[in-house]
Amino acid sequence: MARFRCSVCASEGKRVYDPQRHECPRCGSKDVVFALTIDELPDEIIEAIASAEPLDDPGSDGG
Repeated sequence: MARFRCSVCASEGKRVYDPQRHECPRCGSKDVVFALTIDELPDEIIEAIASAEPLDDPGSDGG
């Protein structure tokens, strides 16, 4: 189950995420955010994350 939050109707809750229908399950707005667990992500996304270059150098001191 994915959590969702709609900024149009202010609905929040859980539902099964369908990547073909990225809209609020209550009002149908496209202005909705879904939070998925790693188990719900498509394999292609997991592979892209795993093979991505790091954004920073872990050996640097940040300055």
